[in-house]
Amino acid sequence: MKQKTIRIILFIIVGILGLLLLYKLYLSYLPELRLLTHFDHHNEELLVKMVRSHGIEDLAFLFILNAACVAIPGLSNGIFCVLNGILYGPALGFIVNWISDILGQVLLMECLRKLYDIRNMSNSRIYKLLTSQKYPMVALTIGYLIPFIPSATVSYVNVMINKGSRKKQLTPIVIGVAPMAYLYAYGGDSILHLDSSRIIKSVIIFVVLALIAAAILFIMKSLKKHTKKA
Repeated sequence: MKQKTIRIILFIIVGILGLLLLYKLYLSYLPELRLLTHFDHHNEELLVKMVRSHGIEDLAFLFILNAACVAIPGLSNGIFCVLNGILYGPALGFIVNWISDILGQVLLMECLRKLYDIRNMSNSRIYKLLTSQKYPMVALTIGYLIPFIPSATVSYVNVMINKGSRKKQLTPIVIGVAPMAYLYAYGGDSILHLDSSRIIKSVIIFVVLALIAAAILFIMKSLKKHTKKA
């Protein structure tokens, strides 16, 4: 069976399962949604208590959804990372985000190996930027950190640079996804408490962190070019 056909079938299956999981979560949190439609500051404490009273089953559903969104090229897991912060707070939300992100990235690399002609990604500007760095492992870590860079391209570079070494492939993933995993969880917790100052701070940190990381990539690329000329 052709790779494209397999990708389409898997995408449909995962899509159906994802919708079923979302519907299950909707039913689980329907009382909270109803309370939210009539929300005022007097019932804020009750809302927080209700939202965070759910057990391991709902946590497992969100874990699976988050990992699946990371593993499928073209999808974004940001909304689920924020939701984890809303439902489980900054600490537990971060752990769920971080571990599911790592699992999703590992699955993504396997998908790229078996279901995609990854040679086509070598024409990408992001690919050329990451592979032109003097310190490729640092570049990979930054690539995983910046949310605006497609994970599929970063994972492709990871596969190419660290062929045959699972440990080396995991290192930039584990480090790179951690900051955003926490920031999403922190932002989600801020949304639940309607803390506008924390929400604004989260957005500012998000943008600044991404800009600094991108600037480091371009500086490293310039240094490599300068070293070659010298």
